[in-house]
Amino acid sequence: LGAALLAVFHSAFLQFKSRTEPSGKSSLLWTLYGHFTHLVRALMLVMLLVATISVLRIYLRQTVSNFQRTHGRVTQANYDAVRTIWGAEQEQGELKVEIYTDQEVTERIEPEDLSKPAVLRKKIVRNPVTANPFVSTRHDIVLKQNARKKGSAYYSGYETVCRFSWKLNNPASTPQTCNLVFPLPAARAMYDDLSATLNGMDVLPQMQLKDATLMLARDLQPNETLDFKIAFKSRGVSFWYFQVREAREVRDFLLTLTLPNLPKARLNYPGGCMTPTDIQLTTNAQGCVLTFRLDHAISSQGMGVALPSLPQPGEMTHAVLGEIERAWLLIFALLAMTLTLMQVRHAVLLSILFGAATAFAYGLLGDFSDLLFGFVVTAALILIPLLLVLAKLLTRVTGGVAIKALALQFLIIGILYPCAAGLDSGRQMLYLNLCAVGSLGFTGWVLATRLRNRSAEQTSTDAAAQPV
Repeated sequence: LGAALLAVFHSAFLQFKSRTEPSGKSSLLWTLYGHFTHLVRALMLVMLLVATISVLRIYLRQTVSNFQRTHGRVTQANYDAVRTIWGAEQEQGELKVEIYTDQEVTERIEPEDLSKPAVLRKKIVRNPVTANPFVSTRHDIVLKQNARKKGSAYYSGYETVCRFSWKLNNPASTPQTCNLVFPLPAARAMYDDLSATLNGMDVLPQMQLKDATLMLARDLQPNETLDFKIAFKSRGVSFWYFQVREAREVRDFLLTLTLPNLPKARLNYPGGCMTPTDIQLTTNAQGCVLTFRLDHAISSQGMGVALPSLPQPGEMTHAVLGEIERAWLLIFALLAMTLTLMQVRHAVLLSILFGAATAFAYGLLGDFSDLLFGFVVTAALILIPLLLVLAKLLTRVTGGVAIKALALQFLIIGILYPCAAGLDSGRQMLYLNLCAVGSLGFTGWVLATRLRNRSAEQTSTDAAAQPV
C-alpha cells in the first residue's frame, strides 16, 4: 500500500509538472513556486487517497463489528449468566466413608500449684478404622448435550442422569459408627429425582445436607456389608468430571459414561482426565459410550468429558468477514499501483470507485446473510455477481493483457482469498502470503513491461532524430 501511494505521488507530481509550459525565461522564484505548487497538488491527491482508505476501512470494521455483535458473540458475562441460570460445571467427587468408634476417656491435669487438687476432664477420642471399606463400585452416567442460548451465542450445556452404586464392608470385627459422605458436583445447581437407598431401604429423609454434601450417619455391625445407592438428575455446562479424591486403593471400579448425542470424532477430555478404557458407539451410531475400569489401582486422575464448542449463528459469514479488511487493502493497493503504472487516465478516481464498490459488496454480504439463508447463498447471489460485474467494468478501463490480468487478480483476492482464509483458519497466513507474492509479481511484470515499452519508444525516437 505504501508503494502504491508513492507511485501515485510520483506520477501526479510529474503529470502536473509536464502540464506547465515554460513561457520565456522564468526567474528562480517563479520556478520554485511552480515546483511547490506541483508538490502540494500531488500531496493533496495522496491525502485524498489516504482519507478514502481510512473511511472505507472504518466502514469495513464496523460491518464486522455489527455482525459479530448480533451473531454468535461469546462473552464471559453471558457465560457466567448461563452458569447461574442453567447450572455450573460439575466436578463429582467419590463417596467418602468414615468408620470409627468414639471413646470417652478421662484426662488428669496436674496443676502447677501442688497444693491444689488435680483436675479430671472427660473428652471424646475418635478411633478411626483405616482399612479400605470399598468392595466394588458401579457408576452409570448418561450425559446429553443441551445447548443454551444467551445473547446471540450458544453455550455448551448438558443434562445428566446419574446413578451411583457402592458395595461396602465393615473391615472391623467390632461394632463401629459409619458416616457416608457424598459430595454434590456443584454447590449451586439443581438436583431432581434425588434418591438414596441403603440395602434397598430409602434413607434420603435421614441424610443431612451441609456444605454441598449429603451425609448419612449410622451404626455398623461387625463385618456388615452395605449396598448404598444414590441417583439424581442434574445439568451443567462445559464439562463433567469425576475423581476419586481420597488416597486409597480403587477396587473393582467401573464408571460408564453414555453420550447419546456426542459423536466419537468430537470427544475431548478435561485437564487431568485419564482416557477411557474402552469407547463404543451407541446403537444409533450418533453417540458413544465411555468405559473407565480400574481394579487394585491408585490414581489421582479424573474421568469425564469436555463438551466441544458449538457452531454459532453466522459462523461462516463471520469467518469470511474477518478476512475482508486484508483482502480489501490488497485490492486497493493493487488497483492504485497498477492503474498508475499503466498511466490510465483518472487512475486515482478509478481506484477509489472500485475500492468503494468492493467495500460495499462486502457490507452487503453481512447484511443479507440472514435474509438469504446463510453465507453460501448470499455469496452466490450477492458477493460473487457484484465482484464479477466490477471485474468486467475493470476490463473496460483500457485495453491490453495487463488490465485483464488485473481483473483476474481482483477476483482471486476479492473472492477466493477471504473465503479460503476464513474457512481454513489454520492456513490464513499461507493464503495471505500467496496473494501478496502474486500481487508483487504481477506489479513487477506491469512495471517491467512499462519500462521496456518506454525504452523501445526512446530508441525509436533517437533513431528518427539522427540525420540520414
